[in-house]
Amino acid sequence: MNIIVKYMTNNDCYRAGRKITPKGIMVHSTATPGLMAADWYSRWNKPGIEKCVHAFVDDKEIYQYLPWNHRGWHAGGAANNTHIGFEMCEPKDLNDKTYFEKVYANAVELTVMLCKMYGLSEKNVIGHYEGYRMGIASNHADPGHWFPKHGISMDDFRAEVKKRLGGSNVSVLKRGDKGSAVKKLQQDLISLGYNLAPYGADGDFVKVTEDAVKKFQKDNKLTVDGIAGPKTLSMIEELLKTKSSTSSTDYKMLYEEMKKKYNDAKKKLNEIKKIVG
Repeated sequence: MNIIVKYMTNNDCYRAGRKITPKGIMVHSTATPGLMAADWYSRWNKPGIEKCVHAFVDDKEIYQYLPWNHRGWHAGGAANNTHIGFEMCEPKDLNDKTYFEKVYANAVELTVMLCKMYGLSEKNVIGHYEGYRMGIASNHADPGHWFPKHGISMDDFRAEVKKRLGGSNVSVLKRGDKGSAVKKLQQDLISLGYNLAPYGADGDFVKVTEDAVKKFQKDNKLTVDGIAGPKTLSMIEELLKTKSSTSSTDYKMLYEEMKKKYNDAKKKLNEIKKIVG
């Protein structure tokens, strides 16, 4: 999955800087035949454009235009405050099966990634038209006007997401969680120099831990949301490996240095013995 991050910094949604805690994912399709993911940047990255989705998906790539935890304007209703929204780019011919299979696969993969990142499941994934029926989105048909042309429904989409998630526990830790996984996270953060006083590694993900995660995310140019998702946990593991490797190298260098000094001293001692007789 090729994700190109190119935030629309001039768009009104980005400039507003409002944050959300994602509770779901809304799938849209553009209803603008032939415009691909990269094309939307020049259209929407300007002041006075109030609408913005988090990403556009086509058959080749994904352009992320808003941070996942920014409030977009894609649903025309309350879902703007709770859902990440992305658009599937439509081809000039909606019956193009080859294109559809590729963009569909990318959309599923993106949805799986976001589910893992925010502790969601396939049950939290809806189409725009379903959001309308739930009273949290405006009256649009997407992607319900396109999927059936290829024998697909949103239920099929959710089933594929569930299959890809594999029914396993998602790798996400957030405020309110407790247990050994939280304790390990806390120990790792402490090892990397982040302060969790006064509680330390107690296995309880409270504000102190959330603040430490946010600081770690900021230091490492990750999305700052205080949620330890796959990207944050992976970065922590990488830095711990680097630290461990560096420590081992430092000890080895120190050993070699001390060994050389010992051998030099021993050599000089032998020379003195020869002179003294």
